[in-house]
Amino acid sequence: MDDALGDFCFLDPRVVLLPPEHLTDAGIAPAFAAVLAARAGWTAEMVALFDTGWARYWQRSAGLARRTRTWPPPRRRHVAVVTQPEAVRPYVQLLNTTAWLVYAADVDPATSHPELLAFVLALGDRMARSGRVDTAAVETAAWWLERTDEECDDFAAAAARSTRPDAAAYVAVADALPWLRRLHHVELRPPHGPLRARAVPDSGLLVPVDLEAEPPRLAATWTRVASGALAAYHATWRRSDPALVTNLCDWLAAAAPPLVVTAGARVLWSPETSERIGTVRSVLKTADAVAIERVHRDLERVAALTRRFIDAVVDPAALPAPAADLEPGGYTYLHPAHRLIAYDLLAPGMERLAGPALPYEAPMVGARTAHEWAHLADAAGFVPRTASPADWAALRAELASTLDDTIARTPAAVRMRAAADLAALADGRPAGVALGRLLVTRLPDWRANLVARALVTDDEAETYVRHNVRGLGAQYPPEQVWRLLVRYLFEYQYLGAALALVRIADPQGYFFASTGIADELFAAGVLDEARFDDLAATVARLCAAHAIDTDKLDFT
Repeated sequence: MDDALGDFCFLDPRVVLLPPEHLTDAGIAPAFAAVLAARAGWTAEMVALFDTGWARYWQRSAGLARRTRTWPPPRRRHVAVVTQPEAVRPYVQLLNTTAWLVYAADVDPATSHPELLAFVLALGDRMARSGRVDTAAVETAAWWLERTDEECDDFAAAAARSTRPDAAAYVAVADALPWLRRLHHVELRPPHGPLRARAVPDSGLLVPVDLEAEPPRLAATWTRVASGALAAYHATWRRSDPALVTNLCDWLAAAAPPLVVTAGARVLWSPETSERIGTVRSVLKTADAVAIERVHRDLERVAALTRRFIDAVVDPAALPAPAADLEPGGYTYLHPAHRLIAYDLLAPGMERLAGPALPYEAPMVGARTAHEWAHLADAAGFVPRTASPADWAALRAELASTLDDTIARTPAAVRMRAAADLAALADGRPAGVALGRLLVTRLPDWRANLVARALVTDDEAETYVRHNVRGLGAQYPPEQVWRLLVRYLFEYQYLGAALALVRIADPQGYFFASTGIADELFAAGVLDEARFDDLAATVARLCAAHAIDTDKLDFT
């Protein structure tokens, strides 16, 4: 295995990251298992527990997904194994939902069992899909409909000895198994006759009237346990340090770094009046000490990347003003009024004033900062098209023709389902031309990636791709299947050698296994792998028809 990738998987001391490309249907690939033994002290018994639990998750989820659309197919996402539970906020969706959050206790034979790990993974899929913790245990009740008494007993025993921060919630599931196993499902276990029952939304489950008080009770238990786990985590880090606040404010005043600090839409500090630190101090003094250290490191990273970008711009006056309608959000954003990167202390979901940063959050701050500047460089015309008009037109025509042929070869049922959306998108143009136009609207992101790659470190680039290349099927209804294909064709380019963003030996295998495209498009008959490769190659040539103008942007 590539040593650099190995370093990335151990980049944060609080977690061990198992990357999707080193997971098979049966568990951890042998080469990575050896890395886990050497660098994380995993025993053969831990690997065996993970492999067995993973295989059960994979086989059962695949079987359920084949029989009902209410169960998500298994995905090869990252597995972030938390080794310091007190240092990672519970229930976070790391790497933008491309990672499960599990605990070292879940792979320890002394505190777990394959049945527990398998359910943890299945439950994680549901939470990633719904964005909710409280109802997930009820919504995954189909998991238990076909489990044996022995499997249920093994799960219950493991839940009882688990040391997870929220172990009590899994004990509550074990206690609920007698009624969970009595539920019906519209496809997996339909009632034999008339049944007075309440449906559980988006799950296919039917709750008999005599059990209808049980699901809310289980959800309430999960709410209580989850709230307690979060409160315990926050209490661990609730310590202020006025000296750290003073140090940060003094640095802002003296160094006047090129950035702005905000609290939502409100600007707390800017370099134009760097000595005015009272407002930002009043917010920072409410923060945990470890959060102040985190903010300070983030701001230093933002400032360094900004200086690197500005130094590379040959004529800064050529940069346009940021779009006036840019909305705050994400890790950082370009502030339209100050024309600098803004760092929001109150960014939703980030908890920047409480506790330490999330694993892999810091490199995403750098990656996002670089991409914000890179988009401005693209808007300035610093990444022009290098292909001749004739060559560009030929590439566009080739893509449109291949897309039209793909549509024509698709089963009639797929074409009929997507016909209205495709007609609306085409608006009188040939479908392939319309889809090609849709893809070209995403090329500013490709051009921005060319610029950003020159700014970011390898770890920032790797984090950015693993954060962004993910399953997208849930964002597109079935009738928008052609829009989904275009999106996947473009996202696939992030894994190519042209950008050198990632250290993934088999980009195609990674993409097919981790995004869900195999189920959403290939198995559905929309196209096959060979046709996807043909289309992706044409898109790659469209992307490659652009380059940084070194007379305007010089990183040497």
